[in-house]
Amino acid sequence: MAERSRICLVPGSFDPPTLGHRYVAERAAATYDKVLVVGFINEAKSYTFTEEERMALMEAQFGDIPNVTLGFSRGMLADYCRENGVSVILKGIRDERDEAYERDMAEQNYSFYPGAVTVLLRSPEDVRDISSTLVRKILAEGGDASHLLGNKTAALAKKLYKK
Repeated sequence: MAERSRICLVPGSFDPPTLGHRYVAERAAATYDKVLVVGFINEAKSYTFTEEERMALMEAQFGDIPNVTLGFSRGMLADYCRENGVSVILKGIRDERDEAYERDMAEQNYSFYPGAVTVLLRSPEDVRDISSTLVRKILAEGGDASHLLGNKTAALAKKLYKK
């Protein structure tokens, strides 16, 4: 019997991608054969960084992780999973509020596509308080976000934010 490939999706808006996102992607890469880190576009939402800028930030944040493929999608997460052979959706959670929200989303995604299960990964203390919202606030104030993004991603985010 042929071994089934295990494909994991790490979805997000990645506006910008933080060290918390990196933690989830690294854990996925250590566990699954192929990891798809995908920025999902919600047309109703406005983003600080353009899609092209977010891709550059994603490359800076995740580009050195060997079995990670980066991309974007405008469709539904369940449809993306079905179309790309995703069997696991890995989501990082910081607290109980994140957990409740992600549990609800997991149930919805499962109802649309039961071929993928959502796994919730509790963030360790050193990245638990990191959010893209906090990073954007620091960038808006001209501060240094390297402790939340890593040096390479922070330098690029600061350069792109000034545009």
